[in-house]
Amino acid sequence: MQRLFVRLLKIFGPRFRLAPLVAEYLARAGRIGKTDQIPTELVPLAARLWARGWFNHNLFDSHRDWILPYWATRQLDPADPGFVARALNPVFLNTAYRNWTTIGNPESKLEAVVDPRGLVTPQPNGDGWSLDAWLRVDAEIFFPSRLDESSITQKPFENLPLVQTQYEPARLRLNQEAFAVQDNDGNDWLIAAYSIENPRGDARTATLFLSLRPFNPEGAALVDHPEWRAAKDSTELWVNDELAALLPPPNAFASSNAEAGDVAFQLDALNGASSIADRTGLATAAAAYELDLRAHTQRVVTVALPMSRTRASNAQAAQWTKPDALPQLKRDFRNRWRTLLAQAMTIRVPDDAIQNAFDANKAFLLLFHDGDSITAGPFLYHEFWFRDAAYMLNALSQLGYHAQVKQVLEKYPRRLRKDGYMLAQDGEWDANGQALWTLEQHTRLSGDFEVLHDQYWNLLNAAHWIDAARQKTKQNGERVPEYGLLPAGMSAEHLGPNDFYFWDDWWGLAGLRAAVLAAKLFNSPDDQAKLQKAYDAFLHDLNSALQHAAHTNDAAWMPASPYRRADSAMVSNLAASYPLQLVPPNDVRITATIDELKRRAFVDGAFFHHVGHGGFGTYLALHIAGSEIFQRKPEAWNAMRFLLKHASPTWTWGEAIHPNTRRGGHGDGHHGWMAADLISFIRNALLFEENDHLVLTPALPDEWVFETASIKVERAATYFGDVDFTLAFGDRNATLVLKGKWREPPMYIEWNLPMEIKNAGGDKEGVELMDAHRVRIPSNVTRVVATF
Repeated sequence: MQRLFVRLLKIFGPRFRLAPLVAEYLARAGRIGKTDQIPTELVPLAARLWARGWFNHNLFDSHRDWILPYWATRQLDPADPGFVARALNPVFLNTAYRNWTTIGNPESKLEAVVDPRGLVTPQPNGDGWSLDAWLRVDAEIFFPSRLDESSITQKPFENLPLVQTQYEPARLRLNQEAFAVQDNDGNDWLIAAYSIENPRGDARTATLFLSLRPFNPEGAALVDHPEWRAAKDSTELWVNDELAALLPPPNAFASSNAEAGDVAFQLDALNGASSIADRTGLATAAAAYELDLRAHTQRVVTVALPMSRTRASNAQAAQWTKPDALPQLKRDFRNRWRTLLAQAMTIRVPDDAIQNAFDANKAFLLLFHDGDSITAGPFLYHEFWFRDAAYMLNALSQLGYHAQVKQVLEKYPRRLRKDGYMLAQDGEWDANGQALWTLEQHTRLSGDFEVLHDQYWNLLNAAHWIDAARQKTKQNGERVPEYGLLPAGMSAEHLGPNDFYFWDDWWGLAGLRAAVLAAKLFNSPDDQAKLQKAYDAFLHDLNSALQHAAHTNDAAWMPASPYRRADSAMVSNLAASYPLQLVPPNDVRITATIDELKRRAFVDGAFFHHVGHGGFGTYLALHIAGSEIFQRKPEAWNAMRFLLKHASPTWTWGEAIHPNTRRGGHGDGHHGWMAADLISFIRNALLFEENDHLVLTPALPDEWVFETASIKVERAATYFGDVDFTLAFGDRNATLVLKGKWREPPMYIEWNLPMEIKNAGGDKEGVELMDAHRVRIPSNVTRVVATF
């Protein structure tokens, strides 16, 4: 596609007085990498992003007096660390405050988002408009997007996907709650409830304004035609001829267009216009609610917003806007989520931040699961990639949500091309390996062989594609650096220009290993022998390429590709350790790569990804930490502590963290892959499988070890079966109580403690010290006491 675009520029460029150099720059950019191929599926995403950025650029500079979203307010402020100079930048995008929180219903394909100031966007992948809430008290209007950081708080209710945003304007208290429900027909609705409380002794008056905004956390949204309609039990707001919201009947309302200016300019005298048109797409609207608040009372205004396009009124949703409806809506919401979350792995650890982050992201992962698909985010990344899916489905499998994972895997055959390529986005050579590894992980963690059995012939086809694809780099017969590797591509687009990335090869190997296991499980010795031969040959060629790179660079660390030097993209090679366990955890190439990353790519003690992201890595930092957990190194927790320090108040992260604002700086502002890696890191820090045995507490933080401290894990899925264990610390001793529901017991259990162990004994024979910090436990032992 890039070549075609360059040719068209060369042909038609002179008509528009475009210098030949324009086409040359584009052509030469494609030559920086090893191929100029761009997955065509990424073009719509990029086009939407850049078109919105161009619109933002034209809009925000000249509309700074409007009530803009939080991110734009900050990035337009020259005194703010996120300020973006725009003179020579043709687009204006959210690059410094990319944090938002997903809300939705389990197994639904629809998600809404809430920004850090409570701006709710019910259809981020539809028209993308939002609803904001402002409060006027004593002639002063409080706009959340303009409040300073210390004036407003946000948190998840009980670590569930219910976002509470609170601030205290003029001694009142406004608490907004945003969450999702479903009606009796299975339609998804966002509930935005605004409670205005007078917590003090004097009677007060205030006005709540609910405003339709042509903005969202990414930028502008197009609102051409808002309309207020009176209904039987509510007032309806329609946007662009579709139902947008159901509200309690307001005391007054207004509509405005770009020519008249933001409706915020008219709050002292709302014009009562029931509808308006705007050809720029910048129409706004507001509804006003006059509040008489006696001492120690509150008023609740509840809004129901459809999360999908509809042109039909909804009587059930209209009932939700009544003053007494909110408590029951919250009870139903809480009960539904609590029931679902209780079905899987739970932990109790002596660390509130870890506990809260784990619980919140366990729920968020279920939101990203869209029934027969799984997506990497609610907004920019509301797409399917095998890469993100591999990490996310693996985390769900580790939690024990096997039915949800199975739903997605059962649809994998529809993505299989006739030639065996697993197609999500064209040109991603890691996809086949990721698909096969995910099938293997589901099978081993659940003990359910059905999907693997049903897709066995598809699996063989996909494995054959891996072996056939890498033959292309052998065709000229020369022993080039990429000999026997998968072709050049942009599979892991956070690594830089298209290249022969080792990342793809590690995943390809994992896919072949999964196919070998499947052939063994289903007693197909001929298939097993052929696949093992393909695996061994691929491993040989990959090791040869890495040896060549080591010789070229005079170092053991692994570059991102045979043609790259040391840079932050070499983090991709750690997939060989975490999560794939293709090499021993202390393989010198892994340890050398981590050491070189710490030398070249760490800022303020944390991983900074210079390539692509231009920010502190979130999930990529956990790939380093995940490898260190497998090495039993307590410094693995450094990355987690950094991430917890810079988490959003709702325990979400973007794809990267901006170096100045320490907020989201890249990707979807609520990143699903990051949520998955957080779950997997915490799980692996408590227990993981290694070859034929189970490892417990490989690198406990020192601050978790004190008298009366305890750790509890229940319903943890492993290759060997589900595991419960409790670890309690006393005065110079630790007691482990273990219960395994083994399908196939591990050969032994390795229990790690950070202090030097003097002796250990169990309720059955065979407990022995492996070294000063490890105890070997037979799988039939249920209680062990270690003294130190």
